[in-house]
Amino acid sequence: MSEPSTDVLALLRRGDYKQLDQHLGEGQRSFEAGQSGEQDLKALFGPFDLGDITLGEPFSNWLDETPGSYVALVALAMWQARRAFDLRGGATSNLVSDQGYRGMFHFMQQAEAAARHATTLSPNPLGAWLVIGLIHNGQGCELEPGDVEAGRYPDWYTEPLRLNPRSLEVRRTMLAHLRTEWGGSETQMLAFVRQQQESGDLSLGDQQKLWGQYHQQVAHHAWLFGQDGVKALEHARLAADLNDANAELLFALLTDQNAASAQRGAALERFLSHLERHPDHGLWYARSALSARTDILAPYVTRLNTVLTHMAQTGDDDAAGVLAQLWAEAPGLGFADPVPLLLQARERGSVVAANLLVWLAFNNKATALQDRRAHILAAADLGSASACWEIWENFGAYQEQGSLDERARYRYLLRAADAGENEARMALARQLRAGRVELGEDGVLRPVDTQPIQSSLDYAKHLLERAAGEDYKPARTLLTKTKDAQWQADTAQRLKGRLSKAPQKARETVRPPWFLIVLLVLGILRACAHFSAPAEFSPIGLPAPQEQLETAGR
Repeated sequence: MSEPSTDVLALLRRGDYKQLDQHLGEGQRSFEAGQSGEQDLKALFGPFDLGDITLGEPFSNWLDETPGSYVALVALAMWQARRAFDLRGGATSNLVSDQGYRGMFHFMQQAEAAARHATTLSPNPLGAWLVIGLIHNGQGCELEPGDVEAGRYPDWYTEPLRLNPRSLEVRRTMLAHLRTEWGGSETQMLAFVRQQQESGDLSLGDQQKLWGQYHQQVAHHAWLFGQDGVKALEHARLAADLNDANAELLFALLTDQNAASAQRGAALERFLSHLERHPDHGLWYARSALSARTDILAPYVTRLNTVLTHMAQTGDDDAAGVLAQLWAEAPGLGFADPVPLLLQARERGSVVAANLLVWLAFNNKATALQDRRAHILAAADLGSASACWEIWENFGAYQEQGSLDERARYRYLLRAADAGENEARMALARQLRAGRVELGEDGVLRPVDTQPIQSSLDYAKHLLERAAGEDYKPARTLLTKTKDAQWQADTAQRLKGRLSKAPQKARETVRPPWFLIVLLVLGILRACAHFSAPAEFSPIGLPAPQEQLETAGR
């Protein structure tokens, strides 16, 4: 993310909508007149590719003040798309929570509606079409095996290409759409790149970048889905030779394969040099690789501190997270204190930053008990599954500090279960089957004392099935032992006995949410690519939808 992003976001936050609209409008008109290129266009709208949950009202006010504004709608669609992918999370799609799917598809629908409306308001709405392409990438490959050879493409590809026949970004979006892990294939990707090369519309430099992306995508799938390290490394080397941006993948792959220090160092040097020139590239594979093996980092500490701090200050929450892990895991190397940057990211609504602050609080024995609880409460309020579960389990310890009423305990249980905490799924399923709680149509979990209703039984079974699908054995065992009649309201018997702990009094100690800590220490490879990525393609792709999980090889 570049420095001008701070300016436009400041205008949005303080309500200078006309000045903001004028600034963006001038950039859009420059593009329409052919005075600037698509990279300038991406830089213009890139600042809005952030998940700040506080921007909903400013966007609404902006559109009210400048109705029919093309640039406002594109910026809104960018933000909504990012919100969708943030809610979806970074794991493979079979591990996406109920909350993640609902949020993802809600914001995807909103983003596509805004972007499609925007396409009617400009003579060259390339920015709007790229957002639409990104959204469709998030739903998995929509092309049949023979569509590429036959030239059958969706409108979000053909329409912007008709107006911008030499566009590399439109082609990159389509090549990403054909990824094997999303339901496309290596054959389709290869045919597409050859097709673009033979068309003569791309310069030699753009052809090289497209081929680099092809090799990067093949390497990604071979490594993370095919478990073929030899093939992955071969294509990663080709990708990096074609485009230095892909040296990030090469560095991560060499780290994963425990390659010699010299090889890892050379790959890191290439990627870091690229990142210094393009700090808006983001951290995709390097997020885990940098902290996985710190033995070669000493010569790069000053440069890493500079570029990661700049990225974090301009809104890249991953950069703040990487700094936090390096600071904690390699204390002798002199990495910058990440806490101020993580606090800023948490204020923007970053659950990752909130979780990292919890992790750091437990890593620091000097952190006061009250401060640890405050970090957990803040993470829970942003939707952290493990933080919500910690509060549910030990509600009495948080009730006074957070001024919580009794219903809040059930609210945190629902959040934990809904966001994918398997122990919480199990606990809530048992509460539902016992007729102790009901989930209203408004999505609020309420304590009751009655025979379980059918919707409660259906949701309880769904929660157990999701947990069992993630290999949570207690849920699988309970499903196996529960007869069909117990899932029907007219024949079900209420579960009896103690189903949960009574709210505890405030304790002198607080246990760390271990699931959260393990998750953070190991790191998660990002599973989403954003429109605001630089000219060099952001490497890891978006998920296929739930109905494609089995066919897409999840």
